Amino acid sequence: MKRWTTLGVIASISAAFVSLAACGGADSSTAAPTNKLTVWMMTGGPGDNKIIDDVTKQFHQKHPDVQVKVEVQQWDNIVTKLTTALASDNPPDIVEMGNTQTPMLTASGALAELTADKAGFESSDKWLAGLAGPSTYQDKLYAAPLYGGTKVVMYSKKMFAAAGIAKPPVTLDELVADCATLAKAHTSIPNFSAFYMPGQYWFAGMPFLFGKGGKIATEDNGKWTATMSSAENQAGLAEWKKFQNACSTPSSIGANTDSPDQDQIFADQKAAMIYVKAWEPGAVKEINAKAAADAGYFIMPGYEAGAPLPVIVAGSTIGIAQNSPNKETAVDWLKIITGKTFQQTMTQTIHQLPVVTDFLPTQNVPDVLKLGAQAATVSQALPATPGEATLETESYNEQFFAKIAKGSDIGSAAGEYDKHATEAFNAQSGPR
Repeated sequence: MKRWTTLGVIASISAAFVSLAACGGADSSTAAPTNKLTVWMMTGGPGDNKIIDDVTKQFHQKHPDVQVKVEVQQWDNIVTKLTTALASDNPPDIVEMGNTQTPMLTASGALAELTADKAGFESSDKWLAGLAGPSTYQDKLYAAPLYGGTKVVMYSKKMFAAAGIAKPPVTLDELVADCATLAKAHTSIPNFSAFYMPGQYWFAGMPFLFGKGGKIATEDNGKWTATMSSAENQAGLAEWKKFQNACSTPSSIGANTDSPDQDQIFADQKAAMIYVKAWEPGAVKEINAKAAADAGYFIMPGYEAGAPLPVIVAGSTIGIAQNSPNKETAVDWLKIITGKTFQQTMTQTIHQLPVVTDFLPTQNVPDVLKLGAQAATVSQALPATPGEATLETESYNEQFFAKIAKGSDIGSAAGEYDKHATEAFNAQSGPR
């Protein structure tokens, strides 16, 4: 049911913008600019922190008479809220959105084109691919990356030492061997996981496929084809099952990272390793400061030493409403929030990856974020299609990886995935 709800949202926003274009409303370039910018930012990001005032302060140096109002939105039901607001005659001028939601909005006509402005964004030629890709539609730019996030392994130094493991593994084979050693050394801990890895954690599972040379889908002349059945992907899925089953508990096969909370499991010292986003060590610290202080970090190793698994870079992008009468001033605000000065402040304050790896500050950056930035240099982007949001909304990827971990036939499951995902990827082509 969720799938059709999402496709319905996609169809609704497309229809809304087609209708506006037909009556001359989709291009608001003739509307008189106002002296006010309304900015929708998401909870947990830079707009949800006092550092956002730094952007407006710098903006006012050029536009002292323009009032900026930042409104923080919740992630729940944000797709519906965005589609409704952006199709209206009085939309927010600037909107933050998740990178998997961006293709839907770029394809629908909801966002203003930024192609001519791209060169004016600092180091835009070095933007993280996982964020820049979804911001582009038919070779035109409709959003700018805002912040990124990827994952690294958080481990207990104390548990490693107790098991006689002197250093983190450098290959997946070493990691699986270390899991066995850790499990043997901690048999007294009930339901212990050497590496707690929920079966639904597809952001952790897909890199196993990338490492074998696999891809989620290919695109040819605007048509997407899911490729889970490829030999490379099937080999990666087999490695994912092997790792998940060997290192985590049987009860984790059908679980996700939130239920039960993997940070709680690590803080309770029931796992020696977990795969974390940059903010999760802080969550562990709130529960058990000693466990957090004992933690070390390493990049998820790959099949060969020196070749870590490619990662998925998630995060947010930011764009300007097509119906905004304030596009020129809005671009100036976007250039500031995506520029090096603010990005470094953001990284040091809320521990999100900057949109350009070179923007990473040299001081006051936690180790987990430094390693995350290093991991992000070897990444693969998700398919830049509105259908990716469909799969996300229905948790299809999560269920697929849990199915593989549970022991489903890989070839059959991959074939089902390709049929379903290909349909979703091509369900909407956009009115542009």
